[in-house]
Amino acid sequence: MYKFNQIEKLIQNNISLIKQTEIIKIKDAKDRYLAESIYSKIDIPPNNNAAVDGYLFNYKNLISDPLKKYQVASEVHAGEENIKVYSSKNAVKISTGAYLPKNFDTLIMEEDFNVKDKIISLKKIAIKKWMNIRKKGEDIKKKQKVFSSGHFLRPQDIGMLSSLGYKEVKVVRKIKVGILSNGNELLEPGKKKSTKKIYDSNRYILNSFLDKKSITVIDYGIVKDDFHKIEEKIKVLKNKCDTILISGGASAGSKDYVVKIIKKIGFLKFWKVSIKPGRPFGFGILKGGKPILILPGNPVACFVIFFLFGKIVLNYLQTKTIFKLNYFLVKSNFSMKKKLGREEFLRGRLVIKNGIMYVDKYRKQGAGILNSLVWSNGLIRLKSNETFIKKNSILEFYPFDR
Repeated sequence: MYKFNQIEKLIQNNISLIKQTEIIKIKDAKDRYLAESIYSKIDIPPNNNAAVDGYLFNYKNLISDPLKKYQVASEVHAGEENIKVYSSKNAVKISTGAYLPKNFDTLIMEEDFNVKDKIISLKKIAIKKWMNIRKKGEDIKKKQKVFSSGHFLRPQDIGMLSSLGYKEVKVVRKIKVGILSNGNELLEPGKKKSTKKIYDSNRYILNSFLDKKSITVIDYGIVKDDFHKIEEKIKVLKNKCDTILISGGASAGSKDYVVKIIKKIGFLKFWKVSIKPGRPFGFGILKGGKPILILPGNPVACFVIFFLFGKIVLNYLQTKTIFKLNYFLVKSNFSMKKKLGREEFLRGRLVIKNGIMYVDKYRKQGAGILNSLVWSNGLIRLKSNETFIKKNSILEFYPFDR
């Protein structure tokens, strides 16, 4: 069986980047992947300007003046384009964002002066040349590379693109993801059921995971345990989607057909992993290069496996930037024994005690206990070489929130 640390590399090495792109307005570009590198055509700021409200001086004249008392010559405001030339021996009042007149290079804040009869006198403060001034190109220089192709656009990146003057940007086109649940026991929520049936939760979990800003979801519902029906559904999805997520049918029972079908119409890269929950997890490539994730049928295992690895698949379809899940270290608030040789991901909830962050585990860790996910706010990783977790052990915690 494949180890946790091997799986990401196997997925990465078997996924081809989508080459198709589209031009969209930057107001719609959040959570999309750039399909071009962005270079600045301008300096930001375009000229030296004031970082604060205050008074402008020529540094040499200022430090050589023993009295440091001034009558303000004039005032410069943000947005003025035709700035007058003032004598560098005078003080000029300036507002935040205003461009500097020629020969002025030092800005002192208003509160550092005493004002009396329209005369300003400087208090005793440390003075440095260029203090409180944003220099031309201090943020971004003309021709500077700002973003690389494949960059994931966040709100702050949209702000940067707009400050560079971009109205539109080229991004990787939306990817199409097909989702499908397999199992005779499954029923669509809302329908009347017998005690032998269960409502399908996995498709709804997966659909909620998928960011609709960069993904189009094709939901193909529930397919019963019939070899030919499953095969036909997967073939249809293959022609319509960039990747397929199918839950259920991945175990070794007589009616678990999914793995056999993948072997028939594609290539099975791995099946069964040393991870709990999520052992019956598989990954394949259908003919035409379409990746398919075979997810466990138990809802907790389905959630955990997609949380850990599904995002990797979606990431590598849209960019070659390495994807890593965020985690931080916490102290264990419990003790337990663990089987050697496999990774375990417990459902956990953070607690603060005496200013220190601890994590509790849910009392039952079964792969079908969906309430354990509702209760928790992240996953606790127990590494394969660990056999006993003591209270106060240092553990990795993977929060559900991005």
